[in-house]
Order: sequence, then structure tokens, then C-alpha cells
Amino acid sequence: MPENYTSTQSLDQCPSHGILRHFNRALTRHRTALIVLAILIGIIVGLAAVVFHELIGLWSYLTTGYTDYPSHTGMFHGRSGYWPLLIIIIPVISGLIYGPVIQKFAPSARGHGVPEVMLAVAKNSGRIPGKVAVVKILGSALTIGGGGSAGREGPVVQVGASLGSWIGSILGLKKEKLILFASCGAAAGISATFNAPLAGAAFAIEIILGSLSAEYFAYIVFSSVSASVISHLLLGNERNVPLHMNLTLDDPRDLIFIIGVAVVAGLAGLFFAKFLYWLEDVMDYFYHWPEWLRPAVGGLFLGVALYFFPIMYGAGASVQLNILNGHYGIYMLLALALGRCLFTSFTIGMGGSGGVFAPSLFIGASVGMAYGLIVAPYSYSSPVVYGVIGMGAAFACSARAPLTAALIIMEMTGQYSLIMPMLLVVGVATGLSLYLTRSTIYTQKLIRRGDSLSDPLARTVLGKRNVASLMRTNVPLASPETTIEEAEQILCETEKTALSIIDEQGRYVGSLTPLTISLALSEGHSPRARIDTLELLTETLRPEDDPGIILDTFAQTPLRSIPVVSRDDVFLGELCGKDILALLAKERREILSRPAPSSFGARMRKRIHEHGWHGPDLSAKK
Repeated sequence: MPENYTSTQSLDQCPSHGILRHFNRALTRHRTALIVLAILIGIIVGLAAVVFHELIGLWSYLTTGYTDYPSHTGMFHGRSGYWPLLIIIIPVISGLIYGPVIQKFAPSARGHGVPEVMLAVAKNSGRIPGKVAVVKILGSALTIGGGGSAGREGPVVQVGASLGSWIGSILGLKKEKLILFASCGAAAGISATFNAPLAGAAFAIEIILGSLSAEYFAYIVFSSVSASVISHLLLGNERNVPLHMNLTLDDPRDLIFIIGVAVVAGLAGLFFAKFLYWLEDVMDYFYHWPEWLRPAVGGLFLGVALYFFPIMYGAGASVQLNILNGHYGIYMLLALALGRCLFTSFTIGMGGSGGVFAPSLFIGASVGMAYGLIVAPYSYSSPVVYGVIGMGAAFACSARAPLTAALIIMEMTGQYSLIMPMLLVVGVATGLSLYLTRSTIYTQKLIRRGDSLSDPLARTVLGKRNVASLMRTNVPLASPETTIEEAEQILCETEKTALSIIDEQGRYVGSLTPLTISLALSEGHSPRARIDTLELLTETLRPEDDPGIILDTFAQTPLRSIPVVSRDDVFLGELCGKDILALLAKERREILSRPAPSSFGARMRKRIHEHGWHGPDLSAKK
């Protein structure tokens, strides 16, 4: 691929534009082609998830001697017999590798990744650079395999969305399809990571898209299922949390305790969401060195902490399984919940790359099990029931995604008999989140840096266009020495409603309208008077101004063409209201000219009609 090739390049500029044009035409006209592409994206993302899983295990094995260090805490380094104290430098070495890579090639790969996907879908037409996928896999594998307390789901969501968007961009697809396939990739990532195809689809709908579309849902399900199949084939068909027991709610009276665990575990999840960003602010306050070095500096503190509490090493899936199997008492469970909250927040705050989905489930399981042990003397149900349900409550309250929370716990554990209490719990936890906070663990990151997912102008004809993309540059101008009669003649010949005036240095002086000329002549000004002696309008726009500023400026000025100037007032062009109306009319015509969605049945009826197979004419007279 040429170095100057970009995802926004037109098909005619691409070396293989002929083939891609045929693909583009097929994807535009046929749902079958879209389904095939959705399945292909699922397969590719499934393979990427498998590679990511193996890289985490490989780096963990190279640095500790075990692919799952928490189950061997305090032991010597595998076959080599390294001293356990060396665990302190493992996060430092990892940070020295992935810190510069992320900083140089894809700074958006830092952190948990899901907010960047949400923003790309909402504000950037679903466009995510393909290089993000490579950097995210490498950075997250080194972070988690090197001791960072983070989850795999956030990285795989960003990787999947990046791959889906990149493939769509290569094929020259428009905004709607790029958003669709970015969502397909995100769903496939969750599906392959947690062995949860239905939850993957729900995650894409609830969190990435934010709205339900029956047609989009179908394509997303195809991607999600195909990614899950790849994961089954290459990693096995075992559940993500294999509980070898059948859990049930043994008595309806336990619903009182179920509501209690929804509140307790939900508050724990919400506390994690707030503490995550509070600790990041604290670290920002004290850290004043290069960003590429930050993971290594933070890794030193993380390594010391892991030496004293090594059970927090990595994602902690085996520890979570031990929690639900009842291996720990109440105090240890609370220590695990607090430790995961602290270690994950520190890992993300120091610049590590990893998710917050799995840590929130870990915290929910710990708090839920502790709650279950406390109420065990009064409850008919097993404490494990509260641990499993606590996972859903913590995620639902922190991410405000009740459907995803319910489905993913069911698919991860296989405890489908708990679906009724689980739905109750996620409903209560989501309501609690709505009552207590306006943000989620994902949107809070965007809010903190001034981004918004719900800009009301994003769905208008202006969309995200700025002034530079809409203005005219070839417009008639006048100088301050131009006389009134000369300006009047220019306005008459060009049929303009205003005339921009610039000086010898190209700086904007003001705008003259026919009304201003009429008022000046009626007040006794000579037709040969210079126009810079008149009262001119001075409203302007900058090239970078967004649609909100454009509409506000047009609403406050009588000008129908507003001059565009640089920061030092050099004239650059004009933005005409007529052009915006023409753009609106063009978009309306394009929408009306699009072929209506069809089905196989409708096409068959059309073919029968075209071939004259109407059957007997019952209205004909015998």
C-alpha cells in the first residue's frame, strides 16, 4: 500500500480501485454481501483476540515462568528459579517497551479503549486508524502479562472496532456502514474474549451505538457468532467462569436479599468508576516527566505493591473463579475488592493499556460473595448466587448497560436459571446509577476532556463540518478607497447581498450591504465618497469554527455571506447561507433517491410481475 494512502481516499485513487468499486457496489445494493463482510470481520477479530490471549500468556510466562502467576504467587520463577523479588522490575520492563510505542504510534491506545470507540462512532463517522489495532494488542499484552491489573475486553473492543472500521474504509464505504462495521468488530471482540456472543451484540448496541436497530443487530450478531466460533476452535469451548454447580434462587423470599446485593455491589462498582479517575488526577498532579516514561515510573510502584500482594497480578480470572468457589472469607473478599479497585486504577492511571470491564466484574464478585456470607444464616440460597449476581450489579451500575450485564454473566457462568434475579439486580443497579451520577465509567473519560457524544448538531445537515470545508474563496472584493457608486455597481453586477472590504495587506476591514449604501445616500453622503467612511458590518468566522458557531453567527447578523478570516484578520473567503441551503437540498435529494430496503420476497414478486405471471384475471367477463 502506498505511503500516502489513507482510509478516506476515494476508490478511484486506490491502485485496485476497479475491484474495490465492485465490492463497494455489492455492499451498497445487497444485504447478502453485508452479511458476508460482517462474518469476515468476526473471523478476523476472533483471530486477533486469540493472538492477544496468547501474547498475554507468553509475556507472563517469559517474565514470571507461569501463564497464570496469581495461582503460583510467591513461588520461584518457573524452571529458571529466579528470585520472587524480581517481580518488582517486571512492570518496569513492560512499561519501558509499550510506553514509547503507544506514545509514538497511537496515543489513543492508552487506557481502557472503549471511550475512544464510542467517540469515533458518535463524532468521527466510525473511522479508527488500523494501526490502533496493532499498537493496542502489543501495549495491552505487555501491560496485563507484565503484571498490570486490567481486563482484556477493553483492548479487544478497540482492536475489533479498529479492524472493522479499517476494512470498511479500504472498501470505500460511507459513514453508516463504517459505524456498522466498527460496531460489528466491537461485538466480535467481546464475544471472542468472554465466549459470549449474545452479550457481545448487546454490548455493541447498548454502549457503542447507544440505540437499537433491528437491521444493525442482525449484522452485529453474525460478527459476534463468527468470532465466538473462532474462539471455540482455537481456545476451547470452556466457559469464561466455569462454575461446576447449578445455582438457583431457592426461595422467593430471598428477593429481599437480592435487592440488597444490587445496592451493595452496585455502589462498589460505582465507587470503582469514580476512584479510577480520582487516582488518575492525583497521578497527573505529581507526575511531570515525559509521557512515554510514565508507565515505567508507575511500574516501579506497581511492582513493589505486587511483591506484597501478588494475587493482584494480571487480569485475575483464576482468582475470580476461586472467589466464586468459596475459597476466601469475608475479610479477604473485601481486601480483594479494594485491592482490585486500587491496582486497576493505578495501572490505568500510570498509562497502562487495559480494560475496566473485567475488574468491575471481579469487584462485584468479591463484594457479592462477602454479602452472601453475611446473609447466609438468613438466606435459603447459596452465597455463590450473590457472588454471581453481584458481578452483574457492579458492571450495570458502573457502565449503565443492564442488558449487557445480565447476558454476559449468564453466558460466562452458564447459570441461566438465575436470569430472573439477575434482571432484577441490573435494573435496580442501573436505576441507582442514574440517580447518583450523570456519567458512566466510559463516558466520564470523555466528559473530563470536553468531548460529548450527544451533540444535537451532529445529526443535522452541517454535521461535523467546519467553516473551512464550507466557505468560498473566489469572491468579489473591494478596497477601502472604493467609492460608494463603484461599490453599488459591483453589488449590482455580482448580485451579491454584501461586499467584503480588505486593505492592501489583505486584512479584513468590514462588509458593505445595499441597505448601508441606501441609508448613506439618504443622509447626504456623496456617491463619490469612500466606503471606509461608512458604518460597516464586522461579523466574521474562523476556518476552524464548528456548526454551532456558524448557526449562532448567522442568527445574530443581517449578513447572508459572512467573511472568514484568520487569527490575524487576513481575509480567507466567505461562508454563504445560500450554500448551506443548497447542501440541505442536495442531501434531501440523495436521501429520496436511495433505493428503498427490499427483501427476497419483494424481489421475487417484482420478477414475477415483470415476466407477466399474474395468474388468471378474475375480473374479466366470461
